Amino acid sequence: MKSQALMLLVASTVATSALVASVSAPPLAAQETPSSQSGPVSGSGSIGVNLLVAEPRGDFAKYADNGFGGGAYFLKALDKNGLVNVRAEASFVSYANDRRTIPLGGTGGLVRLDLGTSSNIASALVGPQLLGAKGVFSPYLTVLGGVSVFWTETTVEGSQALNLPFASTTNASDAVWAYGGAVGSYLLVRRGTYPARLDVGARLLRHDNVRYLTAERVANAFNTGAVVPVRGRADFISYYLGANVTVF
Repeated sequence: MKSQALMLLVASTVATSALVASVSAPPLAAQETPSSQSGPVSGSGSIGVNLLVAEPRGDFAKYADNGFGGGAYFLKALDKNGLVNVRAEASFVSYANDRRTIPLGGTGGLVRLDLGTSSNIASALVGPQLLGAKGVFSPYLTVLGGVSVFWTETTVEGSQALNLPFASTTNASDAVWAYGGAVGSYLLVRRGTYPARLDVGARLLRHDNVRYLTAERVANAFNTGAVVPVRGRADFISYYLGANVTVF
């Protein structure tokens, strides 16, 4: 049910974005100006940014809830038709957060501190992409490989909202090989010198043997003083919605 609800949420978001784009933007033909017709970019290179929701799969789903984050990528065509491309991307996901107020020792509870713990994943990936940002509508398929870093960090700060952390500790961290792929599609929403497209898709990323902390393990560490990470597979699917702009 969680997966179906998530997919329904993403689908409704995409439909709404497409409707807004179609209503707010003038017809594509009307956006073409003499300058855009005479000097458009070649279409061989584009950049993209997106927001994503990460859904844990397999064993990872037993320990982690949905994560949220974003990413950016660069796409370079290897042929003039944009059929074969190279994609390089980076993404960030936060999958567990905990915040609690604790008394500062030796103050009799008169001074209180905010203790915050966050568990995150950063990935750097590269790989070939079949079909690129061309035409009005273009589906694509990409295969990716690279490195992901899993880490959990705890910070301490004053209980006032404007206070900055004055102490932090990395409770666990691990860097592992990552591999997977993505499917998605581009929808042209603006022509001109730098065409813009809506980018929607899903990416599966796999990690064979990684050490990471979960919200439950963080809570146990707070009560027992022992930090015991989980070790095993950590796979997740990221559903993303973003924009792609052709830059050269």
